[in-house]
Amino acid sequence: MKDRKTTKKCEYEKVSEALFLWFTQQRDKGMPITGPILQEKALIFQKEFNEGEPDFTASVGWLDHWLRQLSICGEKLSANPEGFLKFKAKFHCLIDNEGLSGEQIFNCEETDLNYKMLPSKTLASRAEASAPSKERMTILACSNATGNHKLRLIFIGKAKKPRAFKNLAPTALPVLYKNQRTAWMDSEIFRGCFFNAFVPSVEQFLKLLNLPRKAIVIDNAPSHSREDELSSRDIRVIYLPPNITSLCQPTDQGVLEALKKKYRRKLLTTLIEAIDDGNGMLGKLRTVNLKDVIYWIAQSRKEIEPQTLARSWRKLLSEDKNIQEMEQENSDNLLPLLQQIPGCEKVNDDDIQEWMEKDKQQELTDHDII
Repeated sequence: MKDRKTTKKCEYEKVSEALFLWFTQQRDKGMPITGPILQEKALIFQKEFNEGEPDFTASVGWLDHWLRQLSICGEKLSANPEGFLKFKAKFHCLIDNEGLSGEQIFNCEETDLNYKMLPSKTLASRAEASAPSKERMTILACSNATGNHKLRLIFIGKAKKPRAFKNLAPTALPVLYKNQRTAWMDSEIFRGCFFNAFVPSVEQFLKLLNLPRKAIVIDNAPSHSREDELSSRDIRVIYLPPNITSLCQPTDQGVLEALKKKYRRKLLTTLIEAIDDGNGMLGKLRTVNLKDVIYWIAQSRKEIEPQTLARSWRKLLSEDKNIQEMEQENSDNLLPLLQQIPGCEKVNDDDIQEWMEKDKQQELTDHDII
């Protein structure tokens, strides 16, 4: 114990962590971030935290140290157009060197779900203007490149013990439910899910196939945790480089949209049944609870075919440079259903797309980051 050493924490630890969260958010939006911008933002956070010396200036030396720490996490201030091709080549080398099959390559991606939100055109009268629309949660989906192993969805809500779960054991849910004050994913939840859910599930799956206990999972949010914190021997996480997610993130290639479209098909069907029975649509919408949502989205996940998941990997795993976009299944067409809702008779595909895009997670404000 006399020789034991500990790493000295950064004097401005809170400032550094806040700056990292802000930086990754701006990076995901493709915003160019320069040194002076980072310094100015660091000063703002330092004033909020009142951390360290009052004459803190976010000097060039401090910034250089912060950037060195950033490079350890694999981050860069900007990405070039060749970033995707470079990562793809490196990724293929990794697969070859480690002898990984499609069953051993996983991808996880999170998305927001405003589970009672309807297109604005459904609000046909002032009375309907009070329709609930801001009840949201975060969903984390994970599956492998062959599509034959879909892990349980992870749901993150705000309530620790939702009333809808009364008399229902957590193990009885078809998903893994977690709670967080803002219903966002954070590093603690992600790390816990990796070791307590992902690793055991993958271990069991690989054992059934007589495959080595070896797997990698691709993620695109370094703010979840550092790579070196997400490793269980030969099962580990690797992060995508900045600004290439939309080009190659497998789960992002139409899979999450298909999942939410299937969920919203179930929601619309429930509302139409209420209308047909002579009941108010909004009255029925208000009775939809978290338990309903979880079972609907879990069933929607089951309905996504393995080949749909496998096709989403083509851009990253295929050698063909002329990969076509993943085709949407006809069963995901919500237009005929939506047109049965009063006030939505004239909606079109653009309205559907706008509805889907409203799910995107709201940007964290400085207050949220702090």
